[in-house]
Amino acid sequence: MSAEELSGLIRSWADGGYYNEGAGREDLFDKVREECGVFGVFGIPDAAALTYYGLHALQHRGEESCGICTVESERPFESFRAHRGMGLVKEVFTKEVLDGLRGDRAIGHVRYSTAGSSALANAQPLVFKYRDGDLAVATNGNLVNAPEIRAELEAAGSIFQTTSDTEVIAHLIARSPFDFVGAVKEALRRVVGGFAFLIMTNNRLIAASDPNGLRPLCMGRLSGGYVFASETCALETVGAEFVRDIYPGEMLILGEGDEIRIERFAPLERRAVCAMEYIYFARPDSDVAGINLHAARKRMGARLGVEAFVDADVVTGVPDSSISAAIGYAEQTGIPYELGLIKNKYTGRTFIQPSQELRERGVKMKLSAVRKVVEGKRVVMIDDSIVRGTTSRRIVNLLREAGAVEVHVRITSPPFANPCFYGIDTPDRKDLIAAQMSVEEIRKAINADSLQFLSKEGFIEAVMGRVGAAGAIGAGVAVGAGVGSGAAGGVGVAGGIGGAGGVGAGAAGGVGVAGGSVAGYGAGGVGVAGGIGGAGGVGSGAAGGVGVAGGIGGAGGVGSGAAGGVGVAGGIGGAGGVGAGAAGGVGVAGGIGGAGGVGSGAAGRAGSAGVGAGATGGSVAGLAGRRFDPSVLDLKGLEAAGLSPAEFEAALRINGGMCMACFDNDYPTRIDFGKPSRTCG
Repeated sequence: MSAEELSGLIRSWADGGYYNEGAGREDLFDKVREECGVFGVFGIPDAAALTYYGLHALQHRGEESCGICTVESERPFESFRAHRGMGLVKEVFTKEVLDGLRGDRAIGHVRYSTAGSSALANAQPLVFKYRDGDLAVATNGNLVNAPEIRAELEAAGSIFQTTSDTEVIAHLIARSPFDFVGAVKEALRRVVGGFAFLIMTNNRLIAASDPNGLRPLCMGRLSGGYVFASETCALETVGAEFVRDIYPGEMLILGEGDEIRIERFAPLERRAVCAMEYIYFARPDSDVAGINLHAARKRMGARLGVEAFVDADVVTGVPDSSISAAIGYAEQTGIPYELGLIKNKYTGRTFIQPSQELRERGVKMKLSAVRKVVEGKRVVMIDDSIVRGTTSRRIVNLLREAGAVEVHVRITSPPFANPCFYGIDTPDRKDLIAAQMSVEEIRKAINADSLQFLSKEGFIEAVMGRVGAAGAIGAGVAVGAGVGSGAAGGVGVAGGIGGAGGVGAGAAGGVGVAGGSVAGYGAGGVGVAGGIGGAGGVGSGAAGGVGVAGGIGGAGGVGSGAAGGVGVAGGIGGAGGVGAGAAGGVGVAGGIGGAGGVGSGAAGRAGSAGVGAGATGGSVAGLAGRRFDPSVLDLKGLEAAGLSPAEFEAALRINGGMCMACFDNDYPTRIDFGKPSRTCG
């Protein structure tokens, strides 16, 4: 597709010329790609070295180029010290380079280009001279109306030095009649897209997030200063304490005394974190919007085990992003998890494939099947997404060549059918296999014995901390198709309770190892009149401790009834509580229990902090630890936006607080973040 054709296509998609210059690139592993990550330091000595380690932790977000810019607070009007280069962080920054980047304030960047070519001129941070001194800008995201703003600025006399969309922000700031903070605010109001900005002058640092929070940005505290990062894993790497996420439409200004000044450049709107952050982009040890990625991906795999069970011998994940989900699928179904695929991490990031034959060989260089694991086995291959389908076919064939007798593909996201214009490098829609083929046609194209995607509803519930259908409990607990499903009170139609350790394994009266194994289909269920538990309860020990004294529901079973409520008389409770452990989230519609329930009422969402006990369960506090910290809720912003706390909480629940446009958008219409996904409202 020519540049003119692409421009015409995007102009038909929305008013204002929305675009994604990165569209059409092909990656060896056929993945959508996140273009960059940012890291900032304020008020901490040797900020460059700290930024180096932070960028190293964010390397997965961009491998083409990187850069660091520093300034000293004691000599704020000296020129910025900056260094940028093409390649990985460890290649670009030597000890000698870092020694030359003195200062206690810094911003850094790792880049994969979506808007603008892969060239040193486009490496960030971009550094400029302007009326008040030096200006440095680093961003994660895409400014989708940048072409129109750029054309307007060029017509007014601006001269651009790069093809990066980020440069328009610097020009808007420089041309503004307002002071620096006012100029930044005005510039951010002009641009449209998904972005997280770090903007630094000689004496100030600003961190800002787009009005819907599509791109993650968080703040940490370290040694009396502050750090900012695209992911919490970078905070962990440098030893910083997580403070909070930067809220949608919010600016944090540092450098005006000891206090951090908080401003809004946009009203508080619905939060819509990019769904691909949870599926693929972010590292599994990161938390995005309060949700741990490893735990969320395990829940996605577990939910796939409920929705798309298949009888097989081995579960394996495509490394690295699908390993967590494969573990969740294995725990849910009881099918053993094995390392059936091994990734070679040392082949280099720029392996060249000048021909189809060498491209196929390149896959084998980067990925190998473990013959002794898959030979003669029925294999469930878990992957996070299918973009063009080319890599899925190669990996399926790789497993078959290693001797797998069946290969069943399970995808932990809904079908990826729409391009993204908010900062993800995606192909044209005609190249997205899910936009052109049915699931059965895709199955044939990738040579799989079966293929199923995670439903949109299942994906949202898994990210939000809920797993299961027909009354399944918690997350990562091996309940097959639900506990208590079936007239006889059998446990688990799709695999029973058990697998590795079963339920209550090792507990007095526990069920699992001796009864109701993975093969316990239908009549082979566990527990008839006595329910599950006895003295040991369900899952006592490693499984997460559901119920101690009260057992689960007695004759009522668990999950009886369409609402998914738990228990009849005793419910789930006793001393043990619900979801104590990795599950962390129980309650779908009516919550659990009655007066003493968890987050009783519609706000019954269990967060990492054991959400909303007692009377607070129906307020914004019912999202503690899951979305926003109520102790720092922006009530002023709510008032300015004309929203009550209850209305804001309801807005957060739309699509689980995520942008789902790539899975469910009436292409080529404009995304309306205020509306739920058509099938997930």
